[in-house]
Amino acid sequence: RIQILFEIMSLKFGFPYDGDYLNLPSKPAAVVGLMGNSRAGTASLTTILNCTISGASFSEKCNDSSIQAYFESSTSSLYLYYNKALTVPTQTATTRCQYLESHKEHINMKLEEIKIWLWMFSVCHLVVVFHPSQTFDVTYLKPFRIATHLLQYFQSAVKEALGSNPVFHQSRIHIPKLLFTFQSNSASMHLPPKKGRHGYNTQCKRLALEMEKQVFHIFRKCRLLPKHHGYNALAYLPALNDNKEPYVYFMEGKASPSQDYASNKHVDPGLYFISQLSAVAPQYSEIQDDGPHLSLFIKRNVTHLFNQGSLAYPEEISSEPLLFHPVNVWCEAASALFEFYSDPHIYTATPAVIRSVSELDPEGLYSESRCEKSYPVALSGYTDNLPSHYTKVVHENQLHHALQVLRSRAKGPYYETYAEKLRNDCLKIWEDGRQGCEGISLTGNACVLPLHSKEKVHSNRIRIRNSCSCGRSQSYRSDPFDLETANSGFYQSLLEKCCSTLPQTRLFGRPQLCWMTSPLSAASSYQTSTGIEQPGFLLGTQFLLPWDIPAEDGHINKLSEPKNAWKHRTNRCYIGYEYECSKGHRFFSSVGGVPLKCTAATILKDNLGANVVNSDAHLYINCPSHTSKPLLAQLIRLFVCTPEQVTLSLHLVIYYRNILINLTAGDQINIHGGKVTVIRLPYVYCDEHDSPLPFDINGHLKRNPFIPIRSVYTPKGRRNDKK
Repeated sequence: RIQILFEIMSLKFGFPYDGDYLNLPSKPAAVVGLMGNSRAGTASLTTILNCTISGASFSEKCNDSSIQAYFESSTSSLYLYYNKALTVPTQTATTRCQYLESHKEHINMKLEEIKIWLWMFSVCHLVVVFHPSQTFDVTYLKPFRIATHLLQYFQSAVKEALGSNPVFHQSRIHIPKLLFTFQSNSASMHLPPKKGRHGYNTQCKRLALEMEKQVFHIFRKCRLLPKHHGYNALAYLPALNDNKEPYVYFMEGKASPSQDYASNKHVDPGLYFISQLSAVAPQYSEIQDDGPHLSLFIKRNVTHLFNQGSLAYPEEISSEPLLFHPVNVWCEAASALFEFYSDPHIYTATPAVIRSVSELDPEGLYSESRCEKSYPVALSGYTDNLPSHYTKVVHENQLHHALQVLRSRAKGPYYETYAEKLRNDCLKIWEDGRQGCEGISLTGNACVLPLHSKEKVHSNRIRIRNSCSCGRSQSYRSDPFDLETANSGFYQSLLEKCCSTLPQTRLFGRPQLCWMTSPLSAASSYQTSTGIEQPGFLLGTQFLLPWDIPAEDGHINKLSEPKNAWKHRTNRCYIGYEYECSKGHRFFSSVGGVPLKCTAATILKDNLGANVVNSDAHLYINCPSHTSKPLLAQLIRLFVCTPEQVTLSLHLVIYYRNILINLTAGDQINIHGGKVTVIRLPYVYCDEHDSPLPFDINGHLKRNPFIPIRSVYTPKGRRNDKK
C-alpha cells in the first residue's frame, strides 16, 4: 500500500492514519501538492524542495511510500510530496513474456500514478508541477485528461462512500490551483542574466510570462480548463487578463556539459569533459541561492488563497467558499478518500471508467487490436486442409504454421497472450474428437485411424506386395505394426496355400524374429539359361551366381592322376542374394549390393558367387526399378543350389550398427546336396529387448553365411550346368 508519512517536529506517522486524530495539529492549513522531476545532471527534486521549504526533510528513498508530507507551522502549509521516481518499473524485458510483464508493470505504475493524482487533486488547494526543462512536458496532458474524466465519473460514488463529510464539497475539498516550475538554462539565453528586485532574474520573469501564455493555450486547446462548473475540471488556471499571482516560475540552473559543448564544437571533447566534471551537478549553494525565490513564489500563492478565499476563483468557476480545515480534521477525511481511490475495483466498475483507464496504454490498445484482427487468420491457418483426425506431429506442424501467421501480423506486448490463446484453442480443436492414433508401423508409417483402444488393430491403409517364404507366390500384406505380424503372421497365412506343399520346411526362432528354410526342388531342375522362375523378378536379375567349391579326393586314386591335379578340382554350386521392395519387385545382387543385370552366358564365365559369399551383404539397397524416387529393397531370401556331393553349414549373422544378431546361434543347420534351397530371412529385425530396429542401410549380413562341410569330387557330378 502507498503510504504518506507526516513529519511534525519529530513526529512521523503513516497515512492513512490509524492512530488518534486528536494527536495531530488542529491548526487550519493550506494543502500544497508537489510533484514532478528535476533535470538529469542537476540536483534532485528532493534536494531542491528541502532547500526551498524551511525545515523540510524529504528523503530520496522511502521504504513504504511514494508520498511524503511536511507541515510548516509558520505558514500554515501542509506539503504533500509525490516522489515519482520511486514508481518506475524495475524489470528489464529479455523475452516476449518478460516484455509483456514489464509492460504490464509499467501500465500498473501509470494507474497508481493516476490514483495518487485523483487523490491529490481532490485534497489539495494548490498543486505544483516541477518540469525538468524550460519547455512544457506534453506527456502530462494525457494523464491530466484521464484523471479529469475519472474525477467526473467518480463524483457520485465518492459522495455515496463518504456521506455528508464537512471537508469535501462535491467529492473534493475544492478545485485546486495549478502551478508550474521550470528549470531554465542561463547559458542558452542570448542575453546575459540581469537581476531585478529581490535578485530575481528578469529574463526568467519574462520567460515565465511567456510560458503562462503557452500553458494556458495548451490547456485550452486540450479542453482541460473549466468553463462553467469548476468541479468538472481537474485543476484551475487563471485567465491571462485576471488580476492574479503568477502560476509559472523559472528556476535558474547552470547549463549541462552537453549543452555547452553543443554551442562550441571546436573544443576537444576529452579536455572539455575533464574540465566540466565539477560542473555536472550544481552545488548546494547554487540551490540555496534560488531556493528563497521558489519558496516566495509558493508562499505568495498560498497567501493569495488565504487572503482572497473564494474570490481567488471567478464566480462561474466556483461559487463555493474556500475553506481551510484543521490538519487533524483534514487527515481523517483525506484518509477515507484515500481508501476509496486505492480500491482497484472502482477502475473496472463501468465501461466508461474502463475506457478511460485503457487510454493509459496506447501501445497495448494497438497491440490488442492488431492481435484480435490477426487471430482469426492465424486460427484458419491451423484449421485449413486438416483431415478428420490427425496425429500429434500434424498438430504441432499446423500449430507452428499458425503461430508464424500470427507472428507476421500481430505486434506489441499482447502477442504472447494471443499466441498462448492460439495454442490452447488449437489444442482444444485437436482433442475434440480429432485425435488420430499415434501408432507407427514398423516401416515408419502412422496409423490413420482415430484414437482407439489397444484391442483394435492398427491400420494405415498401406498395402505391401510381398512374396511368400519360398517365393513361389505373391500377395498383398498390410503394413505391419508388430513383430509377430511382420515376421510370422503374413507368412503363416500363405503357408497352407503354397509353402506347406514343399517337403521338410523348417521354421526357426521365436515369432518376434522368425525365419525359415525350405527345399524348392532338385538341383538338377535349376536351368542356368532361365534362372529362378518365380513371380516378381525383374528381367535379367533372376540368375543365380556360380560358386566353385574346392573338392576333396573321393573315389579316385591320387597316384593315377597328374601331379597336384586334384587340387584344382571343384564342385559348382549356385547362390543368390534376393532383394524385394514393397512393390513386389525382386532381383538378385552382385558384389557390393549392385543389382544383377546380365544374361546366363555372362554369368557362367566367372566364379562370381565366391566373391558374393566372401563379402558382407547390405540388408537394404535401392530398387533398380525406381529411378526417380528410390525405393528401398530388402535382403529377404538366400537361394543356394548344391550338387549331391556338397553339404553346407548355415551361419546367419546380422550386424546392425552396433547390434549383433546371430540367427543360427546354438543350432547346427545343414543344407544337404542335390537340392535348390531357399532361406527366408526376417522381415523386421529386433534387438535383445524385442524392440524393432529401423530400416537402415547400415545393416549387413556377415560374410560366409554358407560354410562347406563336405565337398567330394566325382567326375560325372562335377557340374550340373544345363543350357
